[in-house]
Amino acid sequence: MLSRFSDVLQTAADVLAPPPTRLEDFEYHWKMVLNFYRNYDEKTKVHIEDTRVPHHLHQMLQLIVDEEKEQNDGTVGPCLESIIQRSISLLDVLVALASVDRPPGARAMALSLATALLRRTRRPCINSAHVYRPLQRMLVQCNESPASPTEKEEVELLLTLCGLVRKETGLANIFTTPFVEDKASLLSIPKDIQTLIPIKKKLHTPKKNPLFEVNMTPSPMKTVSIVRINKDDNCQQSNSSGDDHESCKSQKTVNEDNDKFLLIDLLLSYLNSADNQVVLRACEGIMIVSSLPEDDIANLVTSSPACETIIDKLVNKYRAIPSDVDPNDVDHLNITWAYVAQDFGDKSYNRFHGYRELTSFFSWLDYVDTLMKECHPTISSHLARIFRCHFLDAVPEAASGAVLSSALLAKCLRVLDASDLIQEFSSWLVGEGECEWSVLLSLVDNCLTDKHDLTLETLRFFEAIIEKGTEHSMERLVLSRVWSRGYYHSPPNGALQDERDRLNDVSHARERERNREAMQQMQHEEKINSQVSELLNDGGTDCDIHRVINSFLLVVPRALLSAPGDCEHYLHDAHRHYQLWLDITSTYNWPTELNWNDNTASSTHSYDSRPEADIHLDDVFHTVHRQKTDKCQNDRSANKSNSDIDTEKSIRHKDPCPFSQALVHRHSEASNSEEEFDEGPFLRMIFKLLSSMPDQPYQVNLHLTSIISKLALLPHPYLHEYLLNPNLPTAKKTRTLYKTLQEVAKRLTMEVPRIKNYKKIIENTRQQLMSEDPAYDEIGDHNQLVESLIVLEEFCKELAAIAFVKYQHMAQMNC
Repeated sequence: MLSRFSDVLQTAADVLAPPPTRLEDFEYHWKMVLNFYRNYDEKTKVHIEDTRVPHHLHQMLQLIVDEEKEQNDGTVGPCLESIIQRSISLLDVLVALASVDRPPGARAMALSLATALLRRTRRPCINSAHVYRPLQRMLVQCNESPASPTEKEEVELLLTLCGLVRKETGLANIFTTPFVEDKASLLSIPKDIQTLIPIKKKLHTPKKNPLFEVNMTPSPMKTVSIVRINKDDNCQQSNSSGDDHESCKSQKTVNEDNDKFLLIDLLLSYLNSADNQVVLRACEGIMIVSSLPEDDIANLVTSSPACETIIDKLVNKYRAIPSDVDPNDVDHLNITWAYVAQDFGDKSYNRFHGYRELTSFFSWLDYVDTLMKECHPTISSHLARIFRCHFLDAVPEAASGAVLSSALLAKCLRVLDASDLIQEFSSWLVGEGECEWSVLLSLVDNCLTDKHDLTLETLRFFEAIIEKGTEHSMERLVLSRVWSRGYYHSPPNGALQDERDRLNDVSHARERERNREAMQQMQHEEKINSQVSELLNDGGTDCDIHRVINSFLLVVPRALLSAPGDCEHYLHDAHRHYQLWLDITSTYNWPTELNWNDNTASSTHSYDSRPEADIHLDDVFHTVHRQKTDKCQNDRSANKSNSDIDTEKSIRHKDPCPFSQALVHRHSEASNSEEEFDEGPFLRMIFKLLSSMPDQPYQVNLHLTSIISKLALLPHPYLHEYLLNPNLPTAKKTRTLYKTLQEVAKRLTMEVPRIKNYKKIIENTRQQLMSEDPAYDEIGDHNQLVESLIVLEEFCKELAAIAFVKYQHMAQMNC
């Protein structure tokens, strides 16, 4: 009953005095704001939040938002129309409040309100001159004082404008040089606004204080011209002085010949803020502006100091890393560019020495990488060149420690995803042209030093190069040396018959059969043969691979094995990694099959190279193997001729790169000579380290074999033949992977049995290594000889699995 009576009274009051319209309410709140400033006393210390000004301004904003909701046809309501027509100069007043900051806090309030107006309205009409000119003035005035207490509000306004430009890219022209007024007028308050807000901006610089009379160097952002300057007027100010004339000429070339993009220049000024959130918001704005599809905007960004500033910031963060950081800590970091550690507020907290510096560097590197993937192609290519020039060419050479430098660069290469950055990184590492690159040679020398920690970090670097391998880097590292097949050397015809007669000698065979160790070794080989046969039968692969798999599985003698000699548990990973490499290299200009004019290539499956004639068994155990049955010999000989001849006749060849062609020509001239095959500095280093496995720590051997495994997985026929064909006929001095493995096995076979209770030690060492117990790494007393034996054993199994997977894939393709 009471509510009905209240409604009746309200209806009667509305008839006698109608409620004000939305525009009238809008004008009322506007007059209240102006009235406050007409009566404002600058001597008062009251904060703006303690006044009614924020309330009236927010009510005006709410009226605009409510009005827009009712405009379903997309027309502009009377409240917003009054701002566009400047009958109510709200935006100009906000600019004045941001400039004078009276009462205290008015600057932050004005910036927040301008940001809210742009965000909450669907049609902010920013293309109107009475809207964008106050915004231009506000942006320039905000950038007038760096490290201001209103940085958050300033960068939020910039980010909002970047979002509007992203939605409607034509608005970007408003913030380029031709549309920006003279800087002096932008920094001044219009006279009509000074009448409405009669408050002058005060300068607080103390007078007659020598501490404040120092000539300060202007900020770089202030020297960047955002407007066109008349060349004649600018030079007249220099009074025709020689030095001043040169300075004028230089400044004109860098900053005045091209248009400037106001948004990008202002965003750059916030990258050095002490507030990490402000830096992140500025980074978002730079990424939005750089991703605009217009070529003109991209050219403006590249002509600005944006790319140089971003990379120079990366360089400074790199140089801030302490030189005594543990390289092992570098690889454990997993940082993104938006990462803000919870413990960053406590400057005294560090998870480990150099944690904050490493986190800062890799987070910024991730931002550079993300920016490269999102930005315009013109900006991407320009930024990549700056990255090569300012960072790669300068910073690594200035690094205080080679070990830490290698660890940092390896981590950098692993975390990069942008193709342009990876391409520049690869070109910097392996170089271009026919000469060997100095950076590559330096890395190779680092691997061959006596410092195992430097060797380890450099190997990790090479592993990252291969994992992120481009066609150019793979070509320069290894493929340029194998294009010519200079490693291949046809054996004399008489050598095959002599070796066959030696192995078929009955008295020689009877003498060795009396050796018990030889019989056990033969039983072990027969067991391996049966396992391989089962594997091949399941896979449906040509039986010619039987000898290849057997060769790798029988490198280590039975007496030194720490586990059964099978490779089945490596097959899944080998298949997955090989399929990954097939996808990566699908666009590479690589041949798919061998191309060789010499038909004697069929002898690559020759009798003398089969595993039954392994040299380490003859020299160490003085044993030979029983002759295989005639049926097995006939099957092998039949498989030999057919498969190899078909392989040589089914040819699809692609032209190698110029560097490879030069090497092919060089090797072809000496193909009939006895010159040693030049495998290049990288493969030479790999084989040298491989032959020194017994003298190297476990981690070095582990990463070394990992690199070789990745090379063996590459779907390149020449590299496959060179690395995975144990029966490949070569010159005596030509190094191959299989020959080197045999040399290492021979040395281990001679030295390991000299260790007391070596079988028990081998068993215990294997259990500790396979358990991956961190406490084992802390133990100082390691038996490197036994560790290298176990690494060699597992590595041979992995190579056998890789060979099987690649042959299986080849068989499926042929079918």
